[in-house]
Amino acid sequence: MNLVLSNEGLKSDSSFIETPINTDQSVYEVIRIIDGVALFLEDHFARLKRSMQIKGLIFQMDFLEFKQNIGELIRQNKRMEGNVKFVFTTTNGKIGWLFSFIPHNYPTNADYLDGVLTDLLFAERLNPNAKVVQPEIRDKANQMIADRKLYEVLLVDRDGMLTEGSRSNVFFVKDEVFYTAPSSAVLEGITRQQVLVCLKELGYTIVEETVSAKEIEQFVAIFLTGTSPKILPIRSIGEKVFDVQNPTVAGLIESYDKMIREYIRNEIILKEK
Repeated sequence: MNLVLSNEGLKSDSSFIETPINTDQSVYEVIRIIDGVALFLEDHFARLKRSMQIKGLIFQMDFLEFKQNIGELIRQNKRMEGNVKFVFTTTNGKIGWLFSFIPHNYPTNADYLDGVLTDLLFAERLNPNAKVVQPEIRDKANQMIADRKLYEVLLVDRDGMLTEGSRSNVFFVKDEVFYTAPSSAVLEGITRQQVLVCLKELGYTIVEETVSAKEIEQFVAIFLTGTSPKILPIRSIGEKVFDVQNPTVAGLIESYDKMIREYIRNEIILKEK
């Protein structure tokens, strides 16, 4: 039995009745826990605050309290690995928030080795820069993923441009140049932000522009980034197949995994002080 932590206190998930989410007045974050450490928590909190500002919501919790609440959730559930979801919502002027462990779908070793299957979904987020609930896209994506046995679907906007995954960001590679949609057109994933840092440190050229769905065949390799997948090669988009053993992407994965290990080590050292 899991425990959830809300503005009403700590309760079992079986006894807790979550306030229905008002999609117009709600934001959320999903944070990965590795070795008991909330990964890149500062960046998640900063994005949460940006989402609040975009939606015109007022959030009184500061970063230290946010971090302490996640730490308490981890301790009470005795879970060192998993995904924690934070939801903030207002209903009829009443504020509610909730931290909880949620089911996750981490790629297998075979997924990283062989790449994953994806396809295109013609849909776009109403407000891509805010992490808000948009159930119509989520429902369509989930149905398509289940029906076609996909790992993810990639969103194509009204202009035929491929922007992001339904729950991930996407990068395209050719001639050791990395292409990804500009920040203004997508939800700025935390993993995406860290991958951009890695690419700059490795000296690669980054082009932030959307890619036409009709032109994806020109790219040698394509990969997803996200909280659960980290950096995950795409084997195919529909019938189009891509290189999953690309050495440039392999080097990036190694660099990103090193970044994660260093972050966790530093957080553990801080806890021990």
